[in-house]
Amino acid sequence: MVAEALKSIREGEEEGRKLIEGARESAARILKEAEEEVKRLKEKARADEKSLAREISEKHAQEGEKEGNVVMKNAEKEAEKLKSIAESNLDSTINFVLEKILGLV
Repeated sequence: MVAEALKSIREGEEEGRKLIEGARESAARILKEAEEEVKRLKEKARADEKSLAREISEKHAQEGEKEGNVVMKNAEKEAEKLKSIAESNLDSTINFVLEKILGLV
């Protein structure tokens, strides 16, 4: 009876060791998987960050280009207006000078 009890205790201890070893292996596997998942998530976050930065940059570049086009069109209109005024003034000035030279005034 004592021999059976000792045998039962040894079997229980062995069973306990196996359970503890299995738990350690399971915990190690879970930690490794968690570390790999964290690594994947960090890589994805970096890729998403770069993608978002690229999108924002492209969006602002397009907006800047549109604004630049508007400014250029307005500048061209203003230049044409000033050119027209200058041409008009030139004609008046030429007529005035000719009148002075010819003594018409």
